[in-house]
Amino acid sequence: MDILGISFGVDTAACLLRDGRVVGAALEERFTRIKHDRSWPARAIAWCLAEGNTSLAEIDEVAFFWNPALQLDFAHPGRAWRYSHHGDYLHMVPAWLLGGMQGALGGIRSDQTTQTFHVEGRSTPLTVRYVTHHLCHVAAAFFPSPFEEAAVLTVDGYGERASATIGWCDADGYHPCESMAFPQSLGAFYAAITGYLGFRTNSGEGKVMGLAPYGDDRFVPAFREIVGLGKHPDTPFDIDLSWFEYYLDTSRRVTDKFVAAFGPAAPSGTSEHDERQRAVAFAAQAVMEEALLALAARTHELTGKANLVMAGGVAMNSCANGRLERESPFDQIWVQPSAGDGGTSAGAALWSWHIAHGGGNRTEWLADTWGPSFDNDACRAALRKGGWTWTEPDDVAVDTAEALARGELVGWFQGRAELGARALGNRSILADPRKEENKDVLNSRVKFREGFRPFAPSATAEGADSLFEIPPGTSVPFMQKVHPVRPEAKANLGGVTHIDGTARLQTVTREGNAAYHALITRFGEITGVPCVLNTSFNVRGEPMVLTPDDAIRCWATTGLDRLVLGPCVVSKPR
Repeated sequence: MDILGISFGVDTAACLLRDGRVVGAALEERFTRIKHDRSWPARAIAWCLAEGNTSLAEIDEVAFFWNPALQLDFAHPGRAWRYSHHGDYLHMVPAWLLGGMQGALGGIRSDQTTQTFHVEGRSTPLTVRYVTHHLCHVAAAFFPSPFEEAAVLTVDGYGERASATIGWCDADGYHPCESMAFPQSLGAFYAAITGYLGFRTNSGEGKVMGLAPYGDDRFVPAFREIVGLGKHPDTPFDIDLSWFEYYLDTSRRVTDKFVAAFGPAAPSGTSEHDERQRAVAFAAQAVMEEALLALAARTHELTGKANLVMAGGVAMNSCANGRLERESPFDQIWVQPSAGDGGTSAGAALWSWHIAHGGGNRTEWLADTWGPSFDNDACRAALRKGGWTWTEPDDVAVDTAEALARGELVGWFQGRAELGARALGNRSILADPRKEENKDVLNSRVKFREGFRPFAPSATAEGADSLFEIPPGTSVPFMQKVHPVRPEAKANLGGVTHIDGTARLQTVTREGNAAYHALITRFGEITGVPCVLNTSFNVRGEPMVLTPDDAIRCWATTGLDRLVLGPCVVSKPR
C-alpha cells in the first residue's frame, strides 16, 4: 500500500510510505532554496513519487497533516456565504454542514476526516485523509522509535486547537490522556520571545537558545510568574496572556506591558544584543526548560511508562531535551529527528498506515536520511559542467580526516539528504573541533551568521562518553540533546564547547553512517579526539544543500577549503 504524506504550512514536506516503510521524504525548501518554504510541496511530492517509481494516479491514499474539520465551528474569512468559484464547494459544503453539528463542548469532534474522489483512470477511489495535527506528531514520534510502548509528549505552537498533548502508545495504538489548548502554548510563548529579540519567528528559535547562556538570571523569577509555573496543582503552566499578543491578529507578539517591564524589542535581523536582551533570552530558555520538566513529570504520572518519545517544534529545543534526559523520571527519551512540522508529512502517513489501516512493519529510524541521493557519475558531471578539476582518493573518509587534522574546512556531501533541520553527516560542513578559533572562522568565513551561535560535535558512539558527561553506551544519533562536556576534555573541544560548557552532541555508529563513522574514527586515530565539528552545509538564510550543484556553489562562494562530493575532492589554494 502506497500512502503519500503531506505537510503544508511551516516547512512543507512530502513523504512516500510503502507498506509502512519510508521510500522517501523531503522538505520543499531543499528544492526551492527558500528556507522554511510554506508553498505547496509540489517538488517534494514529485520527487517522492519518482523515487517510488509511481504516480498520483497509482497512490492508494493521501494523508494530510491537518484536520480542518476541527476548525469549522467558528467564522473566518474563508467561510463565505456565497461561492466565488464552483471549486469552493469542496470547502463550503462540509464547512456549513459540519459547522451545525457542534458537540457538547462547542467543537466538531471529527478526528477521522476523509474525502473520497472517483478519478478518471483509477480503478479505485482516491482517499484523502485529514489527520489531526498532534496525532501526526504522535505517529512521527512513536512508530520510528526503538520502544514497544512509550509515553508520548507533543509540544508546539498549536495544532488545530491543542498546544500540548500527553498520551502513550503500544501495540494497540494511541491512548490519549490530557491536552492543553492554544493560547496556553509554550511554543507560542517562545516564538514571541524570538520575535522580541529580533529573530524570525518559527525559524530563529534556535538562536534564542544559543544566545541564552550569554545572559544572566535577573528576569527568571518574573518569567516564572508570567508562564505560571506551579500556579495551579493540576496544570504544569498557566501563561498570563496580559503579557502577549500572539493570539491576536496583530504583527506584534508581546504587549506594551512586556515592553515596559523588559525594555524595547531588538531591531529585526539584529545580531547584537545588550545585557537586558541577553537576560530575556536566558530567562525564556530557563523557564521553558522548567515547564518541560513539569510537563514530563505530568506525563510520567499519567502514563506510568518507563520511556518517553517527543515531537512538535518545542521538541527541537535540544538544551531542554538534555535536561529532560538527565532530570526527568523517564529511563530513556527518544526525540524524532524531524520533530517540527516537516516531520508530520511522515507522521500523517504513519498514522494512516498503523492506526487507520492497522498495518504492521514498524521500522526503527537509525538515520534521518530519507531525501535525494546522487550517484558518483552525477557528482562528476556537476564538477565537469563547472570546469572544476578534482581527484578521487582511494579512501575518501581517511583522506578527509587527514585534511581536517591539517586544519582545513570541509564541505562533506555524501549519500541521501537529511529530512530534518540538523545535518547528521551527509550534508555537513566539518572542521577540527579542537581549535576554539574555528567557531569565529566558520561564522565569519563560511556561515556568515551571528557570532554567539555554537557549533556541534559528532563523535563516534564508542568514544563519546570519554568526551561528554553521558553514561557509556548512550545513543544520541540525531543531535537532539545538549550534554555537558567533560572538564578534562574541554581543552580538546574548544571549537564545539558553548560558553556554558555544553555541546549539542551527535553519536555516530558504523551501522547508521559507515562513511561518516570511518572519517571520525580516523580523525581520532590521528589526533586522539574521536570527534569532529559538524554544522549544516549552508550559509545563513539558506536551506541545507541538496544537489551537487548546491554544494559546489556553497563551497565556491565561501571560505571552505575543500569540497568532498561523493568520491570527488576539490580544493582551493589556501
